[in-house]
Amino acid sequence: MYRNEREKETERERMPYVQVDTNLWAVMRYPKDRPVAMIQGLANRENVPLFFVMTWHPEPSQRRVVSQHDTLEEANGSVLWDTAQVARTARASAGPANGQR
Repeated sequence: MYRNEREKETERERMPYVQVDTNLWAVMRYPKDRPVAMIQGLANRENVPLFFVMTWHPEPSQRRVVSQHDTLEEANGSVLWDTAQVARTARASAGPANGQR
């Protein structure tokens, strides 16, 4: 999938996630103050690793599985960016230079 290690690291920076436990990752997008999803790594009966993307909620029992993937990278890549947040920020901060109208 990746041509080299540098490309892989660039992709990881672009699609950040943070390991919070042995088999649990918090997926960070926008807003940056909280995760937007969680990824839980488990193994099936044949000991094949599976990665489940879950909705974010501070109470773990309230999280819901939304997709299943074969690799952590695929699971992370399935979580999209909320571009509406970026657009709102751009509209709020964009304007004439030096406050001119």
